[in-house]
Amino acid sequence: MKTNSKTKQKYPIPSDLLSSYYFNLTPVMLDKVMEIRDWVYDLSVADARIGEIEECIKWGQPSFLTPITKSGSTIRIGKVSDTEFALFFNCKTTIAQEIAIEFPELKCDGKRALYFAANQKLAKTKVISCLQKALLYHKRKSDIH
Repeated sequence: MKTNSKTKQKYPIPSDLLSSYYFNLTPVMLDKVMEIRDWVYDLSVADARIGEIEECIKWGQPSFLTPITKSGSTIRIGKVSDTEFALFFNCKTTIAQEIAIEFPELKCDGKRALYFAANQKLAKTKVISCLQKALLYHKRKSDIH
């Protein structure tokens, strides 16, 4: 069952600053952003390696961190235009490059951002895979070495 994003959140928004950011998005964009936000939290609940998510504002945008496990690299989500938003990854990581190679059909610049049109359906399985890459980035890198 889909919840109305303006009334009830699956995961409560932890601050007025975040609420203000989210609820200033267009309704269509807000629905997509809230969907991705839920997936971030769902992943943290399902995978103990990710652990607790800290949601805050960084660089003026909602950001998701893994402060306890330190397994992940920060993910930011932000409005690019009235019709487009993006997931932003640390440009000093290989996350965006990995996404661009694995999912060439997604609009990823290969450096730091994965773009979405607000009026298009999200590719759930692919986006969740992208979120996992970021939320487990440091864990994946330490497993390789």
